[in-house]
Amino acid sequence: MGPKRLLTSAKLRMPVSESAAVRRWGISFIVERETTQTTD
Repeated sequence: MGPKRLLTSAKLRMPVSESAAVRRWGISFIVERETTQTTD
């Protein structure tokens, strides 16, 4: 079982509110990374 499958099963077991918070964190992380790349 690869790490990707492990992540998927963990996501499925996660409560909806928790997954939403993780998604929000992921989006903010990507946005932050994009802005730092453009400043460079």
